[in-house]
Amino acid sequence: MKLVCITDQFEGSDHSSIEGIFGGYLQAHCDVQLVYFSRERREPYCDGRRLILPYRFKRHGAAGQIDRFVSLSSVDFVIVRNFFPVLRDVVRQRKGVGFRIGFWNSFPHTYRRLFEAEQERRAVLRKSVEYRVRSYFERRLVDRCDFLVTMSPEFQASFYPGLAIPHLALPMGIDFAGLPTYQPAGGGRKRLIYTGTVDSLRQTDLIAEALAGLDEDFALDIYTRSDNATTRKIAALGDRRITLCPPLPRPELFRKMAGYDAGIGLIPENRLYNVSSPTKTLEYYGIGMPAIVNYLPEYVALFDERSAFFCDFRKDAIQKAVRQVLAAPAHRLAEMGQRGREIVVNGRSYESLAQRLFRFLEGLQ
Repeated sequence: MKLVCITDQFEGSDHSSIEGIFGGYLQAHCDVQLVYFSRERREPYCDGRRLILPYRFKRHGAAGQIDRFVSLSSVDFVIVRNFFPVLRDVVRQRKGVGFRIGFWNSFPHTYRRLFEAEQERRAVLRKSVEYRVRSYFERRLVDRCDFLVTMSPEFQASFYPGLAIPHLALPMGIDFAGLPTYQPAGGGRKRLIYTGTVDSLRQTDLIAEALAGLDEDFALDIYTRSDNATTRKIAALGDRRITLCPPLPRPELFRKMAGYDAGIGLIPENRLYNVSSPTKTLEYYGIGMPAIVNYLPEYVALFDERSAFFCDFRKDAIQKAVRQVLAAPAHRLAEMGQRGREIVVNGRSYESLAQRLFRFLEGLQ
């Protein structure tokens, strides 16, 4: 089996699922060619299993450029991740060639623009019209594919109802190779960690405000590359217990993460995020660290009260959950983290996800 995966990532990216599945374990089952984009390169460049295309080909001509390096007539599957212009180009290129096309939609980006407008109450009518038009044409493209890959069953049900082509739910996962072991620093106060995007849609400021309202002593470190109104709002709280930290390379972040007592994986429950598969929370459990989570479908499907601290996404409920973490003895936190890690090992290793994808593709041949 020969497969081309056209990513939505730039040269040098170490996106966990792309590298973990397509750049790693899937290559034990089939021949995989990864395609990335670059804003700096003026000409395509191929380095073994990775082809780098200048960004201008995102809009037009990507398939033709790929065919220069990898004969598409010899390919069984082409998977396009998130970029609809690339998908349109690949669909056109397929005529007379015969490879099967899959679209990998990892997040409802088109809907996100409407959702953000509704939350901010700005340009809602214009964004609604744009969403209807764009989603109509995007759905027509997807219907011309041979299969669809999304993060979750909820994603397909919410954004692709009545889908007539095969669908695979391929959530985020973990590569356990080289991960450090959960070993909190100990001492008088518990240390909490939040990693990833900080913005108004994720309501990270509400989480920080909830913790700032506690009387108990703790430390919350937020590792993010975000720099926006929400990060400034958190900084303006002036709470010495809450620190905004710069992003770290993944290996270094994992080493730091292993020294915390618990992670915060809270994400609002709504149509935008109910379809998601939160990577950072899986990374907490990959190390064996328990987390505070709410009732996203992903969390409910994976964890229970013996492996996670569940709460509603409200300030008072978040405060109650944090107090439970602060009061929990170290051995209970370790036991909960280990239970969660076993769940993730059994169902969310990139090795098992690669096997799931390969079996799905085999069934399409």
